[in-house]
Amino acid sequence: DLVVETVRRLHASGCRVHLDLLGDGPLRDQLEVASDGLPITFHGHVGDRESVAHHLREADVALAPGPSETFGLAALEALASGTPVVVPTTGALPELITPGVGLVAEPTPASFAGAVRRVLTWDRDRVRREARTYAERFSWDVTSESMLRLFDRVRSDERAAA
Repeated sequence: DLVVETVRRLHASGCRVHLDLLGDGPLRDQLEVASDGLPITFHGHVGDRESVAHHLREADVALAPGPSETFGLAALEALASGTPVVVPTTGALPELITPGVGLVAEPTPASFAGAVRRVLTWDRDRVRREARTYAERFSWDVTSESMLRLFDRVRSDERAAA
């Protein structure tokens, strides 16, 4: 609902906006009703990787509203496609975003809409290059090695505390 209400706010203010919502879930019917009359296309589950990549590459901004996202794969996929991301201050996503590749915003439609407007003022070519370069730092090898080191450290701390 955060994304739908963000689109509503941007659309009402005269911003040319169109949201392509990729994915499916238990709230889809409710979101479709709430978005009636808004420039939103519900694509449902998109199983073709190239189609997902195409949508991400073509977007001006990706919104990743998930407050319980633990790693940020959707946001990282957008960055790898060269698309800047707006994420909420809640959850783990703020740790993924660095200046120049996206913005962290309060999880309200007004704050998200403001962040989208700011990102749209950025130099498109520069931010696309920086987003792709930044995402390359999170290869599966680097990420899994980092996670294993973190698990080892937690295990070691638990043993020391016992």
